[in-house]
Amino acid sequence: MAGKPSFFRRVVGGLWRTLALIYSLIFLFVLIVIPVAIYMAVHHPAPPVPSQAVLVVDPVGDLVEQAGGVDTLVQSVVSNEARPSVVRDLIRALDQARNDDRIKEVLLKLDDLDSAEPGQLQDLVAAIDRFKQSGKPVVAWSDAYDEARYELASHADKIYIDPLGYVLLTGYGVYRNYYKDALDKLGVKVNVFRVGKYKSYVEPYTRNSMSPAARADNLAWLNSLWGIYKKTVTADRDITPADIDRYIDNYASNLVANGGNAAALAKKAGLVDRVATLDDLHKPLIAQVGRDPISGSFNQINQNDYLANIDHRGGAGQGSTLAVVTVAGDIINGESVPGSAGGETISRLIDAARRDDHVAGLVLRVDSPGGSVTAAERIRRSVVAFRQAGKPVVVSMAGMAASGGYWISMNANQIWAEPSTITGSIGIFAIVPTFSKTLNKLGIHSDGVGTTKLSGAIRLSKPLSEPVKTIFQAGVEHGYNQFIGHVAAARDMSTDAVNRIAQGRVWSGADAQRIGLVDKLGDVTRAEAAAAKLAGLNLDNYRLQPMQPPASWRGAMRQFIGSHISASLVPSWLAASVSTGAVDFLRGLTDPQGLYARCFCRLRSAATLAGTAEVRDVLSIRHENTFMSD
Repeated sequence: MAGKPSFFRRVVGGLWRTLALIYSLIFLFVLIVIPVAIYMAVHHPAPPVPSQAVLVVDPVGDLVEQAGGVDTLVQSVVSNEARPSVVRDLIRALDQARNDDRIKEVLLKLDDLDSAEPGQLQDLVAAIDRFKQSGKPVVAWSDAYDEARYELASHADKIYIDPLGYVLLTGYGVYRNYYKDALDKLGVKVNVFRVGKYKSYVEPYTRNSMSPAARADNLAWLNSLWGIYKKTVTADRDITPADIDRYIDNYASNLVANGGNAAALAKKAGLVDRVATLDDLHKPLIAQVGRDPISGSFNQINQNDYLANIDHRGGAGQGSTLAVVTVAGDIINGESVPGSAGGETISRLIDAARRDDHVAGLVLRVDSPGGSVTAAERIRRSVVAFRQAGKPVVVSMAGMAASGGYWISMNANQIWAEPSTITGSIGIFAIVPTFSKTLNKLGIHSDGVGTTKLSGAIRLSKPLSEPVKTIFQAGVEHGYNQFIGHVAAARDMSTDAVNRIAQGRVWSGADAQRIGLVDKLGDVTRAEAAAAKLAGLNLDNYRLQPMQPPASWRGAMRQFIGSHISASLVPSWLAASVSTGAVDFLRGLTDPQGLYARCFCRLRSAATLAGTAEVRDVLSIRHENTFMSD
């Protein structure tokens, strides 16, 4: 007869069974509770639109071009965070409300907007202007304004700011960390192969500062975008671009002269119309549309609930649909992952639209700095095949369509961009780090034999030989010649003409149209109408069919769990400092040939440099406001 287990074994066994039970409960929670919560979140009935209402346009987070899949749903349900707003949804809500007699006014509530790219903002400004043509008023309110928020607010009829708020405009900039000294100390040799005088993406690995060529190029397109910004924000206000310059240059001294009252300073400068809390807006809005008997606030509906109430107009039959494929984020080889566009995934979506007899044309919405050359070329070939099938392709450039983002765009029937779209950057590079010195410092040495001169020549534990360097440089030059050759053929230009405007140089959308890289300037709705016209569709009776890959629950849970583990291990300030630099690119090193067409041209402004809640709290005491009764 077996003896009675010891006390220690009973305690350990009890703890193990307890842990197993907890694990099982968590597993059941993931499998049952989260999907149910997601289903309820997606399919909950939207409240009806009041007969007289204010449409509250409340963009949330960093504006995106496409709604996230189940990974974003899992994140929003578990963390109780709102999903980032989709630019096209905001535009559609404003356009539908324009002719909706139930909507009497629009309130732009901008305090939840974190950041947006200039091209995206111009799309939204165009939608605000179209709404105003209906004769209905638009008012804007925020607890604070940076470049992004103020650009939207500047086209409202009235701009309100919280008494504890501020209008902080800092201009545009491009700033990077440079790692040469650090890499030298670690013994890492970064071998760079590139074509293009201005292809500066690799500079952080080879220099300690920005090169003169990169500095000149960056200032050129930054000044172009900043000039467009000042014209945009002053177009509907009684101020001039020079007033914006004076406001920024004298902000510190004028703030002191106003006793530190930033809101009063903004009003005095003519940037806002009234200093008021959100509650102060309730009375005039109640007078305009009436009081909601349940909440006691004014009759209102937000953009998401409003869109859920809209009866979508379907097409009339075969050939009445435009497919919409969105390329957002770095272009990587293989399948798409959150934040990146996979060449296999995007190509498959375009091919599916080509084979669909009900699809008459394609709108390719691009918001990408580029990435893998192999992936970009795969997407470009699918675009060419789509056109060869007798169906038109129109590219709508969002905030950015540069380098590889331009590669996938060039063969469209028409390319549309906003004046502030960042594009161009036609160039290629390859980057191969080797770690022989690093390993030697650790006492690790690499040795061996091979049958040819190239055997083991691309081992990262050995320095690259001259023949290997020649091979890489020849591959980069061949890829560059292909790039400019494709552009020349697609844009009906000579290769010499393309080469003069290429070399990795970045252009604003306005300048890109001037030099022939872009056909038309306008927002996404105009690009969609152009595609419908080329496809021979009735401009008043066609529908858009967004093409998205099937949802992956496994990938969603892996992404969710992985992000939470990394968040628990890496401080938020450190994650923010590296997420926009080298680490993001290194995660995208997936090209089988090691060739990349990518642009470092993300703007840094108050919207992003002071984008976290912690930093905003330093600048201004943050108030949480709700639409409740007075």
